[in-house]
Amino acid sequence: MSVPANLKYTRDHFWVRQEGDRAVIGLTESGLEKLGMILYIELPEREAIVKQNEFIGSLETVDNEHDLHSPLSGKITAVNILLERAAQLLNESPYDKGWLFAVQWSQASELEQLWDANSYQVENE
Repeated sequence: MSVPANLKYTRDHFWVRQEGDRAVIGLTESGLEKLGMILYIELPEREAIVKQNEFIGSLETVDNEHDLHSPLSGKITAVNILLERAAQLLNESPYDKGWLFAVQWSQASELEQLWDANSYQVENE
């Protein structure tokens, strides 16, 4: 299982790459393995204002449908629309081409609550 050291993580298997006042967000390799094959993904609307833990979309696997909740509060600035046509990018390249969306974060305290790579690995062993 790959857990890049330069990213932050959530209990719900999101990774967060901070880029100034913006954060790029995706699903971890471990989280994707637990979900299984993803058939379809619905992502949030660009320009939407979201709060931490708010419903932002869903994904459908062979077995079930899963809700996605935002790990950070802020304004959605970009959405990876390629995933809506090629959901397999999530499994093929979870930390690069498989990113979900970017948010201009508004609560620095939420970033401080994220786990580092070591904490995420320990929690998921």
